Amino acid sequence: MADVKKTKSPRGRFIVLDGPDGVGKTTHARMLCAELQRHGVIVQSLREPGGTALGEAVRKLLLNQNTIQIDSLAEAFLFQAARAQLINEVIRPALNRGEWIVCDRFTLSTLVYQGYAGGIDKKTIKALSAAAVSGLKPDAYFVLSLPSEISAERRAVRSADRMESKGDAYLDSVFKGFAKEAKRPGMKKIDGRGTEQDVQQRIWAHVSKLLKK
Repeated sequence: MADVKKTKSPRGRFIVLDGPDGVGKTTHARMLCAELQRHGVIVQSLREPGGTALGEAVRKLLLNQNTIQIDSLAEAFLFQAARAQLINEVIRPALNRGEWIVCDRFTLSTLVYQGYAGGIDKKTIKALSAAAVSGLKPDAYFVLSLPSEISAERRAVRSADRMESKGDAYLDSVFKGFAKEAKRPGMKKIDGRGTEQDVQQRIWAHVSKLLKK
């Protein structure tokens, strides 16, 4: 990747990678953190839900627990609780120190999984998200995109979590939701096809600009 002159920002930057399961979010979050570190940036890699003791407990309950029935609205509240804790305990303090955050999932995931696919009113989801984030907005919000059949092939080689186990109709609604929301102002849709280096170059073309601000 082309070298970028190192700059020190008075505050950190908050970057989100989002999208359906199997599009490469976790891989590209890791690669992006490594590239930022090569440019002298102090960066934390986070995931939702997670990143705090509360968030990891919520993650275990929501994604790894298949013996408890959880209503979609209850899911939304749990995700938002973990999000509020992560923001106040980890993200805001880090940004105030001038550190960068790369987060695997954020508010769009809740809107899509519990709204589009789970059937909860989208205005309700947005209101809950607004309360949880308390005005915090990502500096860059990337939505990775792949054809559903490629994503399904990738998911097939790993154990399905609780969300992925909800069936084809649910996952189809997830893909449609992300496709629609990726067109919103402020979202940057990233084509996930090609090599990992190809996709990372597409992401870096946007992130590198934040180093210059």
